[in-house]
Amino acid sequence: MDARGKKKAGVWLSVLAVLLPLALQAAGVLLAWKRWGLTPLFWGFALVLLAAAVLVMAAALVRIREINGGEEDDLSQY
Repeated sequence: MDARGKKKAGVWLSVLAVLLPLALQAAGVLLAWKRWGLTPLFWGFALVLLAAAVLVMAAALVRIREINGGEEDDLSQY
């Protein structure tokens, strides 16, 4: 595996490390839904978890694009 492949693997492992606890929290939100119903508190929790997951994936895709484009290699020349 080349250096770029290792960097990409690190990015995806980081994403997994963040999304796994979020998935466990989502399971907790589903349990809360049974207790609270479709209240604003439920929707607040659900939207926060969804936003966090989307932001993590977006950041990972930006980082993968940087690795593929060699931007990091360009910075090491300075």
